[in-house]
This record gives sequence, structure tokens and C-alpha cells, in this order.
Amino acid sequence: MNFNILRYIITVAEEGNFTRAAQKLYIAQPSLSQIIKSEEKRLGVMLFDRSHSPITLTDAGHEYVRWARQVVSIHENMERHLQDFSSNEVSVLRIGILPECSAFILPTPLKAFRETNPKRYVQIQELSSNELQESLENSDLDFIVGLTHPNAFTYCSEPLYDEKIVLAITPEYSPVNEAVEEVDLADFADAPFIMMEEGQFLYNVTHELCKRSGFVPKTVVECYNLETALHMVKAGVGISIIPDLMSKLVGGLNYYNIKGLTPQSQISVVYRCDRHLTREAKELIELIKSNIKE
Repeated sequence: MNFNILRYIITVAEEGNFTRAAQKLYIAQPSLSQIIKSEEKRLGVMLFDRSHSPITLTDAGHEYVRWARQVVSIHENMERHLQDFSSNEVSVLRIGILPECSAFILPTPLKAFRETNPKRYVQIQELSSNELQESLENSDLDFIVGLTHPNAFTYCSEPLYDEKIVLAITPEYSPVNEAVEEVDLADFADAPFIMMEEGQFLYNVTHELCKRSGFVPKTVVECYNLETALHMVKAGVGISIIPDLMSKLVGGLNYYNIKGLTPQSQISVVYRCDRHLTREAKELIELIKSNIKE
């Protein structure tokens, strides 16, 4: 059985486009089209309806992809099980994480992991919540550190901590009584805001909280990395809404709770229930959980 053909057809089905699928698979588009046409000829059925864009699966195509995903999953799980017995080959552990979490969650566990697994290579992808879930769904990552997944049947979520939202400001923007622990966000309607990029969880949270307080935030800087945003705040560029655990990273700022109901989210290690976790993945997960407890 040619597992590449299965993966090719699955990818075309997901992308709905031969060109994008070919780019993702690192194969020439004409070659990809020819391989799939040959498979259709061998089977005697059309797998794709090419009469419109994006291309769609035929009824036979849906059935093919359903079985192909199961076959590929079984094959990958077999390889991952066997990896637990390997002590010589260099392997790659792929993890995804929210950008705002990586700086204070990963360094210590990864140092300990590297000491016991010197031949294991760890690839970190900092992605938005939607991108993390999509990558996990496509089995591109071994596990992620992000929001607890709502689908507890397909995904296993091991909680790390509950994330509370706070306001980070310099003394310049602080209330007269800096000893207060809670502020009214409406008092900062005219302040410049350091925002996370659109699509990130904190982008939506900031806009929603400001909307509830009766104003639209005056964005002066938009960035992807939360640690960068905090250093912007420290430099006096503006203020920012952040997860409370990030306050451990940057000193010299004042952090306040926000009056009213603020969203709280649970951050977890999340992985597919039907995908085998290698020994190394389990070890790194335990190191991450232990580091959070400390």
C-alpha cells in the first residue's frame, strides 16, 4: 500500500485546491494531479468533482478519505509506538503553544527534557488558538499548550492553570491610589493600547472588554508576541490587557484586576485521544505540569 497516495488525496480534500495541496506536500502540481488521476483510474471511480472551485469530494471520494484517514492514523500510531523502543535514531517532537504562554512555560521543562533526551529534537510552533486546533486536528503536532478543548471525546485536555485577565500599565497611567487592586476600564478610554494581532485570543478579549466599558480601544501598536507587548508597555508606548501569569516576566509595571466580569480561560496540554503519545511526549508533558505547580 502506498501511504503517500493516501496522504496526497487527504491533503487535496482538505485544501480544496491542487496547487495549495502540492505546495503543502512539496510536490509539483502536475505530478500530484497525475498521481490522483492514476488512482482514480485504478479504482474505477472519480474521487473529486473538478467542475467548480474549490474542488469537492464525490460520494466515492468522501468514502475514500474516511478510510484513508483511518489507515494513515493506524500507520502513524504504529510508527509512534515503535519509536518508544528506539534509542539511537534522532526523532522530532512537534509541539504547539500560544505565544503568550511559551516564554514562561517552556524554558525550564525543555532544559530538563534535553538533559535526559539529548538526541531528541523539539520543534515549537507559536500559533493562535484557531491555528493550534487546526494543526492538532490534522495531526501536525504531537500536543499543544492552549485553551482546553471543548470536545472531550476526541481530545484529551490536561489542565495546567486557570488564566485571569489583568491590565498592565506604567505608573504614568496608574490611578492616583496605586494600592487599589481593581480599576474601571472606562477610565482608560483615552489611553493608547498595545494590542495582540487579530485572531489571537487576547485581541478578541480586549475588544470585548473595552466594548462593555463603552469605548473602542485606541490601538497604537499591534504585535504577535505578548512579551514584546509588555516591553512596549514598560517603555511607555501604551497599556495592554494580558494574562496575569505574564506579570512574572516583566517587572516595573503595575498590574490591576478589571472591574466587572472578565473572561477566565483554562490553559491545558491538549492532544488527540486516538493518537499515541510517545514516551518523550509524555515525559515533556509531565515536566511542563510539574513546572507549573512549582
